[in-house]
Amino acid sequence: MAEQVLEDLAKFQMNGSGWTFHSTVALDIHTVGYKPLRGGNFVKLPKFLSRKEASVNMKFRNETTTKKDNQCFKWCIARALNPVERDSGRTSKILRKEAESLTFTVIEFPVSLKAIDKFERLNPKIAVSVLGYENSIYPLRTSKFKRENNATFLLENKHFCLVKSLSRLYSSQSSKDTRKKEYCLRCLNHFPSKKALEQHDCDNYDAVKLTLPEKGVVEAFKNHKHLMRVPIVVYADFESFIRPIDTCNPEKSFTKKYQKHEPSGFYFFVKCLGKFSQPVLFTKTRE
Repeated sequence: MAEQVLEDLAKFQMNGSGWTFHSTVALDIHTVGYKPLRGGNFVKLPKFLSRKEASVNMKFRNETTTKKDNQCFKWCIARALNPVERDSGRTSKILRKEAESLTFTVIEFPVSLKAIDKFERLNPKIAVSVLGYENSIYPLRTSKFKRENNATFLLENKHFCLVKSLSRLYSSQSSKDTRKKEYCLRCLNHFPSKKALEQHDCDNYDAVKLTLPEKGVVEAFKNHKHLMRVPIVVYADFESFIRPIDTCNPEKSFTKKYQKHEPSGFYFFVKCLGKFSQPVLFTKTRE
């Protein structure tokens, strides 16, 4: 840290500031405890989310202690690889065998968002994206890969759930249209078909959360004092004669033209650093 401070001071003085560092009078260091987002034990989803039936909330217990474990991430991955119609939230023998085939050697449970990068490196056929929920759905982590198996999770109250229908989960938030839609996990824009989604490309941008103002709220610029004045301004006006057109040629255009604007004159003057130029006026006098 001391080396970084000294390096910054040297750059500051070399840039021609005219200042010379003499001594350090005091130094305050502020620290904040960081708790990364993790997915752990089973929790019930809010009614708003559970009623949509758009996600699988895995119920799991530790085989040796019969207590709930904190491996919801692992069971969601296993379920994504083995989807079923009935009792999808239960951990069966088939599901446990599928989980054993996955690599979690350096993954610490409960799994943090950062640890998903390690998981994708250890399991090169699986890509994982994560959505968050705080009164609305928004992207938390978007995978950089498009692989053989692509799973989408919902992180709610430090618990991972498997999203089985993003259209059902998010559609009421994005549109009043109840028909099934395809969504981009990066920007959450919706498209009518998979083909239209494939033509959409926003991989060069970060995942975003779209926040709209409440109904009736109008956003307007008010801080005019913060406007920056420009040194040169041109004030101009242009006038035309309006001539009627009787006919048009349908072979060339299907647009019906009934008027033609012919220039008749213009007027302008320039304001530069508070001073005004002589105005220039031109008027058409003949055809």
